[in-house]
Amino acid sequence: MTTKIITDSGANSLDPIIGGVAHTNVPLSIMVNGQTWRDDDRLDLSNFLAALKNTKTTTSTACPSVGDWLTAFEGADEIFVLTITSALSGSYNAAVQAAEMYMADHPETKIHVFDTKSAGPQIRLLASQVAVSINHGYSFDQIIELTNAQIQQTDLLFVLEELDNLANNGRVSPAIAKLTHLLNLYVYGTASDAGEFEMLGKMRGGKHLFRKLVKVMEKQGYVGGRVFIDHVNCREQAEKLAKAIAEVFPSSIINISPCGALCSYYAENGGLMIGFEK
Repeated sequence: MTTKIITDSGANSLDPIIGGVAHTNVPLSIMVNGQTWRDDDRLDLSNFLAALKNTKTTTSTACPSVGDWLTAFEGADEIFVLTITSALSGSYNAAVQAAEMYMADHPETKIHVFDTKSAGPQIRLLASQVAVSINHGYSFDQIIELTNAQIQQTDLLFVLEELDNLANNGRVSPAIAKLTHLLNLYVYGTASDAGEFEMLGKMRGGKHLFRKLVKVMEKQGYVGGRVFIDHVNCREQAEKLAKAIAEVFPSSIINISPCGALCSYYAENGGLMIGFEK
């Protein structure tokens, strides 16, 4: 029997294997200045970030098509799909529609689609836990139950240095975006229970920034488990945060990775996304 984990590109993972289990990335697309950027392994991230930074027009994203999902399902008997929150994208709905179509034509195949209510590193934490459950020999239904519980036992914190793209798309006031930059402020937030990105507050940059972020993580329930830090063109900042976490929680296991195009679109240059176990 062949088992597969599938994520959309909201997970920031192009790895063909997760925890010894086959993995497929199904890319979303981003439209900038009339050009479509497909968030896959052929995307030039540096050029994409430059285009995103220089645009003054409204940008948009497009979820994978039903056909993209159908192609990803091929060749597996049991499939676990984890998508970016349905509050931000139609990716989840497209995956559910494709799963229903695929199972109608392949009744021996089992597919479950999880709406992670999150993005980026939290999705990868969940995908890695799915792999652990598969390797331990849990049944298909048991893995669904365990993963649904794990969604509640992981969390996301995002820290934004730039708000230009959010301002261009009407999500924040251009005046607030400019003021945040001038005052060296960072906006931080989380994924709400409904899967919407929820702003929690602002804090100043500087040497105490990362200690403050650790305190925010603790307030959200972090007690020293695994942490995945994704960054947009700011690995040094990610490493400083990792160091601050390790100072308080020496046994923590921390992984640092770059954001793909979709999460870079939301987090912008200098942004951090932190997924962690509670």
